[in-house]
Amino acid sequence: MPLDWAEVVKRYENGAELPSMPGARTLQVTGADEEFIYVSHRLWTDKLTRAYIEKAVALLESGRMTRNYGDIIDYYRTYIADERPTTAATVLKDLGYVE
Repeated sequence: MPLDWAEVVKRYENGAELPSMPGARTLQVTGADEEFIYVSHRLWTDKLTRAYIEKAVALLESGRMTRNYGDIIDYYRTYIADERPTTAATVLKDLGYVE
């Protein structure tokens, strides 16, 4: 299923609380717009770039990147960007692209 960014914005525009990796604290999505998904954690705030999330979805859809939540972090960091790969994996899981 291709990524519909309008649905991503609708899903996260008012924020969301996402379970993170086992043993980690909950991830707060604080909003979304045409370019970014905004996130915060206990010690930091940041954003995920739309183009990177879209690239990840394209790789996942084509079977060129693992759908395993535990393994996707290294793939994301290596093939897409070193921009909060664990956070990106959590969002991709919430969107249904990662198991």
